[in-house]
Amino acid sequence: MTAQDQAAEAGHANKDYEIVVNGTLAGVERQEVSYEQVVNIAFPGQHDPNVTYSVAYRNADAPHGGSGILVAGGSVKVKKEGTSFNVTPSTRS
Repeated sequence: MTAQDQAAEAGHANKDYEIVVNGTLAGVERQEVSYEQVVNIAFPGQHDPNVTYSVAYRNADAPHGGSGILVAGGSVKVKKEGTSFNVTPSTRS
């Protein structure tokens, strides 16, 4: 296991839920995850007001179930393991 893998594992070791954001495993403490949390996991520390993010999810818990799009201010319930998110930045035109 590389140092990067160990750091990533330590970062979510005490978390109750494991999610995947842009292909990287992340841990969260609550079952309900907000748009803002997911964006911050995908792009930590980036707060450019000219950038918007598209957030797609899949394998979420009921009642959301299956796949969908998460919008700013929204949230989704995740499964204990296996809910994944794809976060794509774009600039406003």
